[in-house]
Amino acid sequence: MEVILIENIEKLGKVGDIVKVKDGYARNYLIPKKKVLRANKENLKVFEEKKSSIEAEENKRKEKSEEIAKKIQGLEILIIRNAAENGQLYGSVTSKDIVKEIFLLNKIQFINEQINLKKTLKSIGVFEVEISVYTNLKAKILVSIAKTKELGLEQIKEFKNPKKIKKVKEEKEGKNIKKDENKEKSELDTKDLIQEIEKKEEVSKKKKVTAKSNKVKKKISSKSLKTKESEPKPKKKKTKK
Repeated sequence: MEVILIENIEKLGKVGDIVKVKDGYARNYLIPKKKVLRANKENLKVFEEKKSSIEAEENKRKEKSEEIAKKIQGLEILIIRNAAENGQLYGSVTSKDIVKEIFLLNKIQFINEQINLKKTLKSIGVFEVEISVYTNLKAKILVSIAKTKELGLEQIKEFKNPKKIKKVKEEKEGKNIKKDENKEKSELDTKDLIQEIEKKEEVSKKKKVTAKSNKVKKKISSKSLKTKESEPKPKKKKTKK
């Protein structure tokens, strides 16, 4: 179907252009939204008569679009989804999902075609998505897909400050390693101390046993000596002359 554009439309043309579009696209969207007129003699005449007011309206639309672009530039949206351990989603995130989230956050209505997704998003992560706000006017937003809100916010932080987050992680890991080393050292010191105490106790025990043994030996030796002294001496036999 041929239509006359009464507003600038991305990938179609500017106000006043006569272009050919699919019948369904024209009937279901372009004509109901009053973005185009059917290209016939009557409508061409109407367009020429109202061209100045149509162009004035288009300038207003352009100004409004510029405000919207500023408002959503750098917008961060979170989309919570279930996913497998490898990060693959059980399903996908489409242009329709992004349009819905933008409307919930900012009450700004876009159509699916304005969301420039080359393909649906099927994994956990942060994605930079371009939006065609107006002809030759685009804005970029961040879409964070995660299992929870907390993880989604953390992903955005990492995406925006990868070096800073990496440094913090390294510092944390370094502290944990140092903590583990100190713990291990403390455990080793404690082990060494216990071993030293055990050695001292063992030496002390040995000394006590040795001292006791020596005492017993001395006692036995003393008794033996006394016994020998108390024994009667054998009498000498007299010899006959």
